Order: sequence, then C-alpha cells, then structure tokens
Amino acid sequence: MRALALVFVLAIFVFSSENFVLLNENILPKKTLDKINEIGNELLQKTGVHAYVAAVEQMHTKKIVDFEKNLSSNLPKPFVLLTLAVKNHKVDILNSPDISQKFNKEEILSPLPWKGTIIPLLTSHSKNPKAAIEAAILNGYAQIAEEIAQSYGKELKSGLGNTNRDIYLWLRILFYSILALIFINFIYRRVIKK
Repeated sequence: MRALALVFVLAIFVFSSENFVLLNENILPKKTLDKINEIGNELLQKTGVHAYVAAVEQMHTKKIVDFEKNLSSNLPKPFVLLTLAVKNHKVDILNSPDISQKFNKEEILSPLPWKGTIIPLLTSHSKNPKAAIEAAILNGYAQIAEEIAQSYGKELKSGLGNTNRDIYLWLRILFYSILALIFINFIYRRVIKK
C-alpha cells in the first residue's frame, strides 16, 4: 500500500513539473536544463511566478523585443522570460508588468563585472564559449529567480546562492587594494621621499 502511495505521489510530481525552457537549439546541456527546471518549478510553487528561458542560435527578427513578444504572447502571468540569441549577440529579459519591481533587470544585464551576472560571462574571452554561455544563462536565471523569491519573502533551496558573487566581490576588493597600495607606494617614493 505504501509503495502504491509513493508511486502516486511521484507520478503527480513528475506530471506537475513544468518545462521552463521554451527554446534550446543545442545551446544548453541537459544538466543545465534540469537545473533551470528545478529552480523554475520551486519558484512557481513558492511564488506563482513562471520564469522561462529561450536560447537560440539566431533570431529571425531584427529586434529581440519583437522576438520576445512573439514567444511570450501565450505565457501564463506573472512571467519572466530570459532570452539569448548567440549569433545576434543579444540577451534580454522580458517580464509581465506585475513583477517589474520584484527583481533588478538593469543590474542582472549590466556589463560591469561587479554588477552583472550574464553579460560579463558572455563577453569573457573564454577558451570554451559554449561553457561561458551555459554559465551566463544559468547564473542569470538563478539570480532572477532568487530575487523574485526574496521579494515574496521566500528562499529557494534549489537556487545557486551568492557564493560565486561573494567570491568575485572579495577577489575584486583584493585586486583594487593591491592596486591602491602600489599607487600609494609610487607616490610615497616619488613625492614624499624627495
């Protein structure tokens, strides 16, 4: 009887899981797709927000906004859509108006390495651009989901957390501190020692 109940619960879970990757033209590997769907399902359960990803090689429209509007026309609200077009060198986030204040789109899409989570990874001159794209999409998606969950007072167990961002922050602080010490040493030797 317990085995039958367990099978029933697992079947409900499997069939109730939603696919949050609308398009993937062999850009994201299965493990990344699984993680996105895990985060997306937990976000939906806890907040009611649908967070989607579309990763394509090339768009057939000139503007990414037109491409996103076409994709999102039938999406349930509230929603967020993270879109990447590799050959067009375009990345954007579209969301329904009711969750505009739930996450910081400008920060997530910022090209500044100490702020953004997507564009700095995409523009890094990596030996493996496919891995850079995978990391950028996963990190950006996770940050969107975590910020939305946090705005609802929830925490995602499946989220990536701030570990990577904290490490980068401390590395930047260390780097700029070393530069400041070198500059102070240079000024001291040139100006004060004379």
